[in-house]
Amino acid sequence: MAFSFFGNYSKPGPGVSKDEPPKPAFFRFWSIIGRKWTKFIQLNWLFLLGVVVAVLLFAAINRITPLVAVCALPVILLFPWWGGLAYVTRNYAREEHAFVWADYRDAVKENFGKLLINGVVVYALSFVMVYAIQFYFALLMNNDGNWMYYIPLAFSVAIALIFLFAQYYIPLMVVTFDLKLRHVYKNAFIFAIVGLGRNLLLTLFLVVWIALHALAFYLTGWPLLLALLLFLLFDFSGISFLINFATYPLVEKMMIKPYYEKQAAEKEAKEAAKHPVLESEAAQEEPEEDEEDKPEYVFVNGKLVRRTRVDDDEDGQVFEDRT
Repeated sequence: MAFSFFGNYSKPGPGVSKDEPPKPAFFRFWSIIGRKWTKFIQLNWLFLLGVVVAVLLFAAINRITPLVAVCALPVILLFPWWGGLAYVTRNYAREEHAFVWADYRDAVKENFGKLLINGVVVYALSFVMVYAIQFYFALLMNNDGNWMYYIPLAFSVAIALIFLFAQYYIPLMVVTFDLKLRHVYKNAFIFAIVGLGRNLLLTLFLVVWIALHALAFYLTGWPLLLALLLFLLFDFSGISFLINFATYPLVEKMMIKPYYEKQAAEKEAKEAAKHPVLESEAAQEEPEEDEEDKPEYVFVNGKLVRRTRVDDDEDGQVFEDRT
């Protein structure tokens, strides 16, 4: 059968046994990329469409004003576009299916407002933090290394890093949970601290990856060609997948599993109170689940959303939306 770049959907795959033990994360990461490499290329092209639009808008604005802060405004439009990447690559990290075009489009459309606001916040704060770091660094250099200036410099760098770490989680939580943006930010900053080790390793890898690309553009021959191919075929989708692969297990551990474990425990307690039976009988009987026993949050089209019933008496969960 002829090879198809977009995949052969008519041929059944070998499948994965439900009893098969999970592979170590390193091998699972590359196994997913190996199985879905054509999908990653398609995702990269979708994001590059947004990059092309942003570059064209940058060029158009640059004809009006040379101010970088104004010309770079189209970058904000890439944040909702990144939400599409976050949704599809999150599904891949969970080893779940996703339609590249349809799910990408829907994720951008449904989360456009929140991610656009996040883009505005990132854009504004980035200028503030860059200016602050440059300002305190200049003071440090102009005052013969006066140690007093290390304090505000270190504080500025720390704030910038924490905000960067939070950005690893914000798109993921926006496309996964039905939360107000302020709660997304709150949880993201919690993860920025709780997941400090993985966040630092992830940042180190990204810095090295970007530095190698930058170095390749100063060279000729195969390093430049390789960097261009990676940029066109894999960079954006691969980075999004790496971020979600590294961060989703922590989000699942701290936000999703505790909630459902609590729901299961409360359900068992209710059943035990309403229907006290012998242990042998309890093992044979499985009481039907009524509407009140169903969990308040369920996955709908890939997003964890609240059921129509709102129980105000429950303790707030870390992902629970409160007005």
